[in-house]
Amino acid sequence: MQVQMNRTKRTFTLKQRALLTALLLWTVVLTAGAQLKADIRCIDFCGIPLEGKASVFATALKQKGFTSWGDSDDGEELHFRGNYYGIRVKLMVSTEGDSAMVQSALVTCGPYRTRENFNRNLSYFLMKLQQDYGQFSVRNGSYYYISDYGSIKLSENITANGARELTVFYLSTATFYKDAASMGLRGPVQQIVTENPIAEGAMMQFDRSGRLLDPELVDRQYDDYGYLTKAAMTEQQGGKSSVDYSYDQERRLVKRTLINATAGIKYVNEYTYNDDDEIASQSQKVFDKNGECIISISLKNKYTERDNNGNWTKNTLSLIYWEKGEQPQPATVEQTRTISYFSE
Repeated sequence: MQVQMNRTKRTFTLKQRALLTALLLWTVVLTAGAQLKADIRCIDFCGIPLEGKASVFATALKQKGFTSWGDSDDGEELHFRGNYYGIRVKLMVSTEGDSAMVQSALVTCGPYRTRENFNRNLSYFLMKLQQDYGQFSVRNGSYYYISDYGSIKLSENITANGARELTVFYLSTATFYKDAASMGLRGPVQQIVTENPIAEGAMMQFDRSGRLLDPELVDRQYDDYGYLTKAAMTEQQGGKSSVDYSYDQERRLVKRTLINATAGIKYVNEYTYNDDDEIASQSQKVFDKNGECIISISLKNKYTERDNNGNWTKNTLSLIYWEKGEQPQPATVEQTRTISYFSE
């Protein structure tokens, strides 16, 4: 790793650089705690996150007054009836076969005997949807809402006998597990390779459900929205370190504490964010068994390039490294990332 020093011309020792990298690799996971009651990183249906196990989603629907009236033969489609913005509709929920995770929801209202009734409910649904989600755009006679986490399409459907129906199609594009999303990543990220990796691993890989593939991160506990709440890290010398997370109301990691009881060491990481929910700065501290701070690292990010998904590909990382008994050492690290994605 090439570290560009500032005008002080100080240099890191190999030991310091190795320790710094080891400490900062702990920062790769993750955000949001079980105490939070909503998932802002997922599109919702009637206030229910459109994600997770179909059984959990079905239970939430029934609590909203929807009733089940059958499933498809393969079990990948679940059918309900209920009130949608106060109007009786049919609802079909589609799931992914192997994982039984929710993928989409299709609302069907009608058929309508007159064009007048159809237009009235079209305007009503559009008004309610825009109140809940924001402005819809018009394309080819249908109305669309698209976010980083999913889309909604309000449109007209003509049945086989020529009758008109209103359909509202909700499609989730967010992964259920938020390991990648909690790191500020957007889109179906598969792999990240980083040059000069200080605030993340040199290579990170994720599965299609959004989980970080890391054999050292064990005993994971996720909440109902797919956020990691607790975990353990296996140590090279044996044993495990416990990890706890603290979050703000926007499900952003603000404090992470790792305790290695065997070594008597505590690592505390704290984070601030920019307007794009990317990590703007980090504070890293290491405490010994007596509670004394023995290492402190302050970092600031300046993202200079991003890819088409909005993920940074170039970053200037400024840091100040302090170790007990030594003078603080400032440094600047130029980082680049190559990101590959799963095909949709």
